Amino acid sequence: MKPLKTIVMAAAATGFMLTSAMASELKMVWYVDGDEQEANVRALLEQYTQSHPETTFDLQITPYDGMIQKFQQFAASGMMPDLSLTSSMEPVIRPFLADLNKEIGPDWIKDFVKGWADGAKLGDKVIAAPLQVTSTGIFLNVDAFKKAGVAIPDPATGWTWEEFLPKIKEVAEKSGTRYPLVWDVSASRWIVHEYQYGNHIFSEQEPVKVVMDEAAWTKTLDKFVDLSKSSMPPGLWTGASSDNPKELFAAGQAVAYMSGSWQIAGLAKNAGFAWQAGPTPRGTVASSIYGGDYLVAFNTSQHLPEAVAFIKWVTSPEIQAQYAKTFGMIPANLKTPAIEYGNPAATDAVKSMQNELNVSPAYAATDQAWPQMQSVWGTVKTAVTQTVAGQISSAEAIAQIKKAADDAVEASK
Repeated sequence: MKPLKTIVMAAAATGFMLTSAMASELKMVWYVDGDEQEANVRALLEQYTQSHPETTFDLQITPYDGMIQKFQQFAASGMMPDLSLTSSMEPVIRPFLADLNKEIGPDWIKDFVKGWADGAKLGDKVIAAPLQVTSTGIFLNVDAFKKAGVAIPDPATGWTWEEFLPKIKEVAEKSGTRYPLVWDVSASRWIVHEYQYGNHIFSEQEPVKVVMDEAAWTKTLDKFVDLSKSSMPPGLWTGASSDNPKELFAAGQAVAYMSGSWQIAGLAKNAGFAWQAGPTPRGTVASSIYGGDYLVAFNTSQHLPEAVAFIKWVTSPEIQAQYAKTFGMIPANLKTPAIEYGNPAATDAVKSMQNELNVSPAYAATDQAWPQMQSVWGTVKTAVTQTVAGQISSAEAIAQIKKAADDAVEASK
């Protein structure tokens, strides 16, 4: 008979081996906007590990602009992570994405903001988890308006672009602010301007088809080119300038900033002046654009149950409230309790941008939801920047965008 001590030690060793075998280190790809955001992400993952000690994370930070290339590398090698943050489910990775309808259940996706949840669907599958929702709109330097003696209209009244542009030029001159307007150089930020004049790419209902009125799109792009020259830093939208829109606005060097709700947390902490979100100018209609981030799990993962468990946790109402407050975001889960963001300007900004999203036309969501859009974004940015640079005409740019959209629809048949 073996001594009791030997039996205990053997049992302990066996238990350790079983625990080790059950432990999962999830390889996770994420992009961040600075060191503080990375620290917050790591704290969130550590929080999960504390309550689920069998699960740890190998967090790999990748620049947002490099995500498509990263996905292409994954697909080419066949070596996928367990989880990844993404703003769109690129065609190259769709075959590798876990179906959350199967892994979690078909009713789960109904708990999320519809416009963004629709973008997570591919046929009868749900290939992504809505993590956060973003809204695009105008941030204003309130102190500059006060110094110039110019009133900001009530959000219920708002203003048109034709009213807005002379006002911010006046504010810039009277307050000594360097630029009237800065604007993120992004396809999805630019397209909001087209949405505000009633222009969109795809039909709002299936079957998906291209509904672009090229003449109307061209006219609005001409407006954008004019305002880029009259109100923005020279070279901002042509790539000839190294100016960073976010840094210019946060430093008080711009009256207005076209960006998104993801900037709220940074402005609340870093802006040395009074600021607010909106009212965003309208064209013929008022519109924002649905955006945000998804979390995807890969069906090649050896730890798929653990990856899905983390997705369920981070998208739950309680954690969504915590996540939204920490990152200054709009929660994607509709069951999330009311959030106090810890900063009056930030709380008001989230409410304002959420309201602007809620009154946006349906196409501000459906254009993003259709998978055909994912292969159009690159053409949009290239065509618009070339137009602003004077390399092609607005009509040529819109023709290129329409062709990319037509090709995407044809390829999906």
